[in-house]
Parts: sequence; C-alpha cells; structure tokens
Amino acid sequence: MPNVSLVQCKDYQLETLKNKIRQSLSNIGFDIKRFNNSRVVLKPNLLMPAKEEKAIITNSEFFRAVAQIVKENNGTPVLVESPAIHSLERVIKRTPYAAVVEEEQIEIANPSITRTLTYDEAKKFKYIDISEAYFDADIILNLPKFKTHGITYITGAVKLLFGAIPGVEKSKMHLRAPAHDDFAEFLLDLYGAMTYGMIPSKPIIHIMDAICVQEGEGPGPAGKARWLNAVLAGNNGIAVDYVAASIAGLDISKALTVVNGFKRKYGVSSPKEINVVGDAIKKLQIHDFVPATGSSLFSNMFRWPFNTPTFKNLFLDRPAPNETKCTLCYQCKKICASGAISESTGKKDIPEYDYKKCIRCYCCLEICPEAAIEKERGRLQWVLGG
Repeated sequence: MPNVSLVQCKDYQLETLKNKIRQSLSNIGFDIKRFNNSRVVLKPNLLMPAKEEKAIITNSEFFRAVAQIVKENNGTPVLVESPAIHSLERVIKRTPYAAVVEEEQIEIANPSITRTLTYDEAKKFKYIDISEAYFDADIILNLPKFKTHGITYITGAVKLLFGAIPGVEKSKMHLRAPAHDDFAEFLLDLYGAMTYGMIPSKPIIHIMDAICVQEGEGPGPAGKARWLNAVLAGNNGIAVDYVAASIAGLDISKALTVVNGFKRKYGVSSPKEINVVGDAIKKLQIHDFVPATGSSLFSNMFRWPFNTPTFKNLFLDRPAPNETKCTLCYQCKKICASGAISESTGKKDIPEYDYKKCIRCYCCLEICPEAAIEKERGRLQWVLGG
C-alpha cells in the first residue's frame, strides 16, 4: 500500500518549503540521510522559458529547497531535464533557475547523451532512449508541477518522466502513439521501465509542486495559474497523481495515466490502496478547478475510422493559429513531428497547417510562447457531443 504525503503549503518561502519537503519525505518513510554520498538526480519541469507566476515550470525556489536538502545531507544534486524545443541552457538562462544553479553550484547533465532503457514487461515500448544521467544516479527525485493537459488530462509525476527523452525526440513519440490512450500507455511503459527496469534499480521519489498550479488549457502559456496550496510526495507516481487530481476536484476517469496505471498494478491497483499521510484530501480539495478541453473521441470504441484525416477534420478539435497573437516564431513548425506545419504563404501572417497530416497531438499549442494557437472545433463535432 503506497503512502502519499499531502501537506498544505501556501507560499514559496525557502525555509517554509524546506520544512514542508522534509515533512513530506518523513511522511512516506524516506530517510534524508540516504542522500549521504549519493548522486541525486533532480528532474524539474522546465518545459520552456516562462515566468514563474504562469505556473508552467517547477518553481525555482521549490527546486532550490530540494537541492539544499540533498546538499545538507552530503549528497550531490544533478539537474537533469530536456525541454521540447529550447536548449536546456537557454531555458535556465531565461528563468530564475540561472541564479539557483549558480548560487547552489548545481551540476547540469548533458541531456543529449542517451542510453537505451530496456523493459521486457512493457506492453509495447520495450526499448526507450533516455538521458544517461538517470543510469548514473543513485537516487532520482522527480519534481513535477501539477498542471492540466490537453491529451493526458493532467500532467504530474507520471507525465514528467517524458522529459527523460531528449528534446524534439519527444514529439516523434506522438507519431508512434497518436491516439490519446496509446500515448498514455506509452507513458506508462516509460514509467514502468524507469521504476522497475533500471539496472541496478534505484529509488524514484516524486515530490510535487502543487502550490501554484495550472488550470485550463495547460500545460503551456495558454493555461492559467491557480493556487492549490499543496506539496505532495510519494514513491509511486500513479498514487501521487491520483491524490493531486483529487484535491483539484478533477474527474479521475479522464486521467488515463492514473486509470490505466491502476490496471497495470504498478504498486497500486485502486484508490483504496493509497494511504494519504498528513493533511486530508477533503481539507485541501477545491471544486471549481478548470480542466483542459481535451477530446475523448480516441477511445478504443471510436479509434477507427476517426483516426483518418477526413474524420479528424470533421469530429476533432484542430489547432488553429490566432493572427492577432502570432509572431511567426515557428516554434510550432519545429516541434511538429508529422510535418503538418509550414511557413506562412503570405495570405495570412500565420503558419500554414496541413490538417490531413496533423495528428492532433497539440504539441504546437503546448509550446507556443505567445499562447497564439487555440483549439478550433470540428464542423461535425457536435454530433458526438464533443
């Protein structure tokens, strides 16, 4: 039965954070003395250069607090992350992480150096290339920012491990797993591989920044910041995500990484098996949290023929650039694995989309720095109640 620590925390003051994080680790039975002489990976969410008040990235003071706890116990913290489009160096330079890394003397791993992780128990993706730094670590601290997500409904502990895959290689996974449930199953293959397939095995502790989170059209600039006032921790990412979604008052049945994770029995098979330590879910729970407007049409029942270009255009939301916001930076074009986006032809000052090629992964919407890409409803979407 996995323990999940839930502790109320209303600000990002450093000493407050350190006390709350120490308490969280104690609640799940993790002795911080284990950091002694250990190489400890710290994996935050650094999706893109962003102001912290937008709640797009793991708060830098949250990261600093964890790093200091590791250092105070004679461990060596190593920052490991691979943003989707921007270089890690650029993201750090353009966020408060630059000061934290310098002041705390944090080692930064090169995310482009990879090694193949093999997991024979995976459902489909038995071989996945991830950053070599994970193999070199003694302990992995996964530091997710809780956010909404257009495909996976939520992004938290399970989804954050997607960042172990280097750069734009992540977007290519949407081609290999284009349907929403397929992509969730890939994430669970990755989660299973990193949790149970590392040789030698190593603990992964998930410490979630759920203090100021993101609702609405997350996980990028289109989402809106919302205070949830919580720090969560656990050694089971599925259980941590379940508790986070519960305090946000979200519909768990739509969080495929949680629902399908229960089915895989990765250390937990139902909410009844989760032991919440610290504050009660009801104490922190809210009921007006705004989810992302994801599509539910790619269920097993409807996967065919709705994965054909014609039916996608008729029945699914499609990403559409807003001419008044678009700056023609073409980051959308860079991340598009299906080659559906090209430069403006001059008719409008927006990128050109080939919706026959578009797989509806919404990576372009997620990464757009101006929140200039919106979801446009399919002409017959109303027929299916979408």
